[in-house]
Amino acid sequence: MNAPAIARKALVGGVLMLSVARPVGALGSRVVLHEPIPPDPREDFAMHVALDGDLPGAIQTRSGFVGAPDPHQAPSSSDATYGPAAAHDVFVPDRDTRRPDVSAYDDPFTPSTAPFKRLEAYDAVRSDYRLYVRDERPIPVATGTPVGQEDEAFYADVVIDLLPGERVRIPSVGPGAHVVRGHLGLGADDLGFKVFRDSAENWFVQPVMLPRDTPAAAVRARLVMEIAAPRASLGGPIGDPSWRDLPSLPELPENVARDAAEVRAAIGVSRAMRPRAAIAKLVQYFRGFADSDDPPGGRGSVYLDLALSRRGVCRHRAFAFLVTAQSLGISTRLVMNEAHAWVEVNDGTLWRRIDLGGAGRMTSPAPATDRASYEPLPEPFAWPQGSVRGDDMIADARERAGASSGQGTAQASSSAAAPTSPPVASGAASPSSSPASTPDDRSTSTVSLSVMASDAHRGMPLPVQGLVRADGEPCPHAAVVVSLLAPKSSMPVPLGTLATGDDGTFAGRVVIPGGIPLGDYDVVAEARCGVPGF
Repeated sequence: MNAPAIARKALVGGVLMLSVARPVGALGSRVVLHEPIPPDPREDFAMHVALDGDLPGAIQTRSGFVGAPDPHQAPSSSDATYGPAAAHDVFVPDRDTRRPDVSAYDDPFTPSTAPFKRLEAYDAVRSDYRLYVRDERPIPVATGTPVGQEDEAFYADVVIDLLPGERVRIPSVGPGAHVVRGHLGLGADDLGFKVFRDSAENWFVQPVMLPRDTPAAAVRARLVMEIAAPRASLGGPIGDPSWRDLPSLPELPENVARDAAEVRAAIGVSRAMRPRAAIAKLVQYFRGFADSDDPPGGRGSVYLDLALSRRGVCRHRAFAFLVTAQSLGISTRLVMNEAHAWVEVNDGTLWRRIDLGGAGRMTSPAPATDRASYEPLPEPFAWPQGSVRGDDMIADARERAGASSGQGTAQASSSAAAPTSPPVASGAASPSSSPASTPDDRSTSTVSLSVMASDAHRGMPLPVQGLVRADGEPCPHAAVVVSLLAPKSSMPVPLGTLATGDDGTFAGRVVIPGGIPLGDYDVVAEARCGVPGF
């Protein structure tokens, strides 16, 4: 048996009222908390709410209605920042084919595109196999063009360090993207900005002006933009052009072309195929790579060593794919960020993103789950068994974060969102990492529950804490299920699962579903001693 603790939650009009009721036998008194409900993105969209920079207060995406980031939010020391761009960036191939641990990832887009933030791209190869940008001359990125019927819309929220006269490299959401509108702010100042790109579509931002008293050191500002990108460029089927429909490419260095011919022969791909068939053959081959603790060697060429051994993680696959595809006359880019690498190919109509797998293991906190995730078009190419896609890396990181925090494996959905970060617990341990618990035959458990915030927003984390006891003793390593329940309903909405520590206490954050209708609800916590993860 178990006795649930109930925290009363009433959603009335535009005000969310919270009150906490202790279960029988628990100490405490009734507390009533009040907070304004944030604007509803659906309502903001319908009413055409506009922010600074003429930014819309909400946009409609394939992932649903999403609200705009606050362009006036002051940058904090915890924000990831982007600084002045280094000139003549290159990609240096390597032979370290071990699966990497990813220690950081900044996710600036809503809907979330993790792990496909487009940060560094390369479109040409030198005789020493270093990749570079063929043409670094700045080209203005289209600005002010509305979102087209075939486009996908996103918000970008980027913190940047500005220096007078310097451009800053910023992430972009995908090939062919353009800026619909945006706002670059420094305190109360609207700086104005321009966005440029190079031939590989790396993006750079430059303020139109800085305040006269700007110091020589970098100043930190926030850039919020609405961005649109062709939906077909972010996934889905490749076009079926002829070879003459493809854009022309400069010839590869002689030694590179010679090595690439050897690799093409090993793969069995040539211009006797149509371009789409050749791309499919290349994708199949390079997705078949495997990570390895043993570096490939013996050929005297890093490209041959990687391509013919079929060893490597995401960056090795993307590098070798680029060289091989360009040797066929297929325009290709390697694109990467701090967590993942992939390729883009031009099919004569659009640049298309293709994930070749080989993703690492994300050891840092998973990208936030308190926002919608972008759902690309269906994958056109098959995946070999055992592949680790970029999407798999993110899903695995979120699942492990939930398990290690005792919050279970709840995932974001239209009806319930997963917790966004591990709970801050006092001596808490997850069922998966704690010592095996001895079965507990105590018949009754009681749960005390407190809501630890004066503000509670739909779609945002809600901190809770409490204590699980049975027969007057604490219940260690027990799973505590926190749910939302309408008084007249018998079907609770799960918010997340927390774990008790050695002293029977639990603490953490659960997320109130963003799409839940207004009304009266109870927050219910339930646990059973001796049944971790029930």
